[in-house]
Amino acid sequence: MKTLGLLFLLACITVGAQDLKSIADANYQKQNWEDAVKDYKKYVKKNPSDSSAWYRLAFCQMKLSDYEKSLKNFDKALETNFYPGYTLYNMSKVYALLTNEKDMYKTLEKAIERGFNNFGQLQSEDEWNDYREQDQFAVALQGVKENAFPCLKDPVRRHFDFWIGEWDVIVSGRKVGENNITLAEGGCAIHESYTTSGTFSGQSINYYNPMDKKWHQTWVASGGNVLDYTEVDKSEGMIQFVADFLNPAGQMLKSRLTFTANEDGSVRQLFENSSDGGKTWTAGFDGLYVKRSED
Repeated sequence: MKTLGLLFLLACITVGAQDLKSIADANYQKQNWEDAVKDYKKYVKKNPSDSSAWYRLAFCQMKLSDYEKSLKNFDKALETNFYPGYTLYNMSKVYALLTNEKDMYKTLEKAIERGFNNFGQLQSEDEWNDYREQDQFAVALQGVKENAFPCLKDPVRRHFDFWIGEWDVIVSGRKVGENNITLAEGGCAIHESYTTSGTFSGQSINYYNPMDKKWHQTWVASGGNVLDYTEVDKSEGMIQFVADFLNPAGQMLKSRLTFTANEDGSVRQLFENSSDGGKTWTAGFDGLYVKRSED
């Protein structure tokens, strides 16, 4: 009987603690910060290992401008291992509100090192309004984006970045079209959108495939031609692709596509075709990409 009574008592204590946590969480969700602080304080006294409670207590105190206590309890959340990236990020916001730039950036850098990747918050939250024009803030924002999109800091996936830009496409001294080359999917792909003054247009998606360790380009044009290129050569400022395709007569040909970055910032795009399996090549389209002028 004594054992049953002890178990019943422990169960009551546990239920009571969970009820208190639920009440605190409800006030947190309703942004009743003062009531939530009171409830979380009572709760953590009996449950000091609950990291989420320390975090939410600190967050409420930040909202109430009780900054020193907020920092102390964010530390408690860190000690109990509550999502270090997010906890450190909110600590850096507290330092921002205290106009303590040194500790703000130091803590924000630690948050980035621990994997914080929500760049939308960093771009939009009011706590950063006084800092957004600073170079150091721009560096931090880039670090957060790189956490969100790891392709951005992968040098292999950055090989083809020399093609990115807004270009006029010139053939034999005459403009034949415009091409917008942009990063896509968090930097894991490069997207091409080509237009002309006539009816012809086309798009391509360019990406590095870690399975075969090669770059690929899939090109689709308004005329119906589709080419799946695979990298055959590359060096700094150069990449070359080859694809098989059917011409309108149904003949299987090879297409070779070479991009070369020039010292003046322009890019050469050379298409060549082969009807003998790649033994000989005939130049087709030879275009020069020149940065589009503002006017």
